[in-house]
Amino acid sequence: MKKITFLLIAISILTGPFLSIAYSLDLELQVKDFECVEDGEIVVHYGLVNTYGYDYNNVTLGFKIVQYEKPIACKRLNVVVPKDADGSEINEFVINAPCSDKTYSLKSAIFYYIKRYKIEEWFSDCN
Repeated sequence: MKKITFLLIAISILTGPFLSIAYSLDLELQVKDFECVEDGEIVVHYGLVNTYGYDYNNVTLGFKIVQYEKPIACKRLNVVVPKDADGSEINEFVINAPCSDKTYSLKSAIFYYIKRYKIEEWFSDCN
């Protein structure tokens, strides 16, 4: 009985670091900057981080331009995050939104391995 207990403890100690690394893998959205290039167009620059060892398909990125706590424009992007992406590759897109007033901000979210209703819930206050 002592041998079995010792063996189980040894296995859990040896596999502990492996399991913590396996569960620490993640995807990350890094918004680099956003700016109004002309009235009616906001350019957003972002990077993606993928620590999984494979391409991650069906990732949805959500962006909201918010002014006075109310979304004035939203954008949804469906992307494939390449394996070993480290955020250094800068992607960009344009959101059509009034930006002459400088009181706007950007909210962003990344959705992967998630139910569709969560995405719809996040975009529910968009026009």
